[in-house]
Amino acid sequence: MGKILKINADAKINLGLDVLGRRDDGYHDVRMIMQTLDYGDTVTLEKKPGHGFTLECDDPALALADADNNLAIKAAKQFEKEFNSRFSDEFKGWDFGMHIRIRKRIPVSAGLGGGSADAAAVIKGMNALFETGLGKEALMNIGAAVGSDVPFCITGRTALAEGRGEKLTPVPDFPKSYVLVVKPDIRISTGEAYDSLDNAESLEHPDIDALEKSIAEKQELSVITGLMGNTFEKPAIERYPVIGEIKKTLEESGALKAMMSGSGPSVFAIFDDEDKLLEAKDLTEAKFKDAYCFDTVTH
Repeated sequence: MGKILKINADAKINLGLDVLGRRDDGYHDVRMIMQTLDYGDTVTLEKKPGHGFTLECDDPALALADADNNLAIKAAKQFEKEFNSRFSDEFKGWDFGMHIRIRKRIPVSAGLGGGSADAAAVIKGMNALFETGLGKEALMNIGAAVGSDVPFCITGRTALAEGRGEKLTPVPDFPKSYVLVVKPDIRISTGEAYDSLDNAESLEHPDIDALEKSIAEKQELSVITGLMGNTFEKPAIERYPVIGEIKKTLEESGALKAMMSGSGPSVFAIFDDEDKLLEAKDLTEAKFKDAYCFDTVTH
């Protein structure tokens, strides 16, 4: 058995998400406040002789999918490529043989950054496992080549993300809060979500500057949550009314704010009281029997 390293891969939510418009490269510019949760996957890395990466996952859908399209494998390959290219004058090429095991808790295609979190865990883990000594900026650059949310998942906590999401500015920590996450049994691809924006007659744009300022000034949680919003939410609710039904149920159950995360379909709710959250969880699970629910706190 080779050397083994286990890493937590935390889910993320978007406290505020504004889509500014399509760029010349086909991507969209965004401005968003991102936040990690104390809930996620477990990624285990094990050295093996020679080159190449293998993957196993306890989620049957991911286990049967093409491993080369998994973000964890892409992250491992990108790390190997970047390191051996950067240090080609010093080394002929390091052997980065490794087996990746993923225990999934973050639901797939949920707007919670599960794939990006796993990729970030692989990048950070390889740096430690193979003792390559890369700094955080280098790791984030590797992550940006894998996916827009990966650099944030490397840094975690609270941050302003711009550009495609890869340009990060730290924000003072969001107040520790109780969070309930509800994912209905539907999938919204990122491409579908952006198409819905392009075809929408009108969009809602949250004030990201005001939200960032309220967090930095440590204003009351009720004030901060009142500034939260997601441009993707309105078109998603129009197409999938269950998202709006979940949002309404959570807010009527005492949440300070309930809103969709990322491009959906997951809805998260912020509570200032754990008992209120647990009551809301019981009600939501009874009402939306096909939904996946979990409760956690901001990280």
